Amino acid sequence: MGKTYCQACKKKCSGEVLRVQDKYFHIACFKCTVCKNSLAQGGFFFKDGVYYCTNDYQKQFGTKCANCGLYVEGEVVSALGKTYHQKCFTCARCRQAFPSGERVTYTGKEVLCAKCVQIPVREAQSLQSSPTSTSGTECAGCKEELKEGQALIALDRQWHIWCFKCKACGAVLHGEYMGKDGVPYCEKDYQKQFGVKCAYCSRYISGKVLQAGDNHHFHPTCARCTKCGDPFGDGEEMYLQGGAIWHPRCGPGPTENGTVLNGSVNGH
Repeated sequence: MGKTYCQACKKKCSGEVLRVQDKYFHIACFKCTVCKNSLAQGGFFFKDGVYYCTNDYQKQFGTKCANCGLYVEGEVVSALGKTYHQKCFTCARCRQAFPSGERVTYTGKEVLCAKCVQIPVREAQSLQSSPTSTSGTECAGCKEELKEGQALIALDRQWHIWCFKCKACGAVLHGEYMGKDGVPYCEKDYQKQFGVKCAYCSRYISGKVLQAGDNHHFHPTCARCTKCGDPFGDGEEMYLQGGAIWHPRCGPGPTENGTVLNGSVNGH
C-alpha cells in the first residue's frame, strides 16, 4: 500500500484499514467524534470534516418531526415551516396520511385532505351552549372530549371526524350516510340490514318508496300498471293480484284471491 497514514492518529496504516471518502483509517481509529464508539460496522454522517454516529449527528444537527417528535431521515415533508415524516403528515380531522399528489388545504387553523375539507363543521363551543345539543363536548362515538375545538354534527350529536364510522364495517363516513336509531351506517350495510327491496326490480330502495299493502314496495318509477304501463300517483287506488298491479280503469277487479289497494308514497 506504500506510505499510507491513518487520517485520525496520523500513524502509518498496516494490516486491515478502512477507506472512507479517499481517506484511510485504522479500524480502531474510525470513531464517532462525540461518543467515541466505532463507526466501522454501522452508518455514519460526515459534517465539516468530522465523522458522527447517527445518534450523535441527530442530536446535534437533526430535525425532529413536528408530529411524533422523532428525528426525520430519508424522505420528509416540509409544510407551514415544519418538517414531518411522510407517514406523520396527516389530515387534522380523519388522521389519514395524504396520498401522493393529493390536494392539501390549509384552512388557517388546520391541514385537511380533499374529502374532509368538504365536510361542514361547527365550533364545539357554540354547540355546547345550544339547547338542542345533548352531548356537550363529548364525542358520540368514543365518548372522549372533543379536544380539537370542532365537531362534525350528524344524527343530532357531535362526533370526532374519525369516529363517525359505519357501525357494521367500521369505514369512516365521508359525505353520505344513513342512520338507524341514532347509529350511522354506510348505504351498503344499511341496506343489507334494514333495506327494503322493490317488488318489481328487486333492488334496494333509497329515497321515496311506494307501498302497496303491507308487503309490496316499489320505487315510484317501478310501480306501473301491468296493463297500460302508466305509473301510479300518490294515494291512487290499484288492483293487486300475484305479481300484477293495475289501475281500476284498466280492467276488472281481481278474483277473490286478489286485493284492492291504496298505494301510498313514503319517504325512506
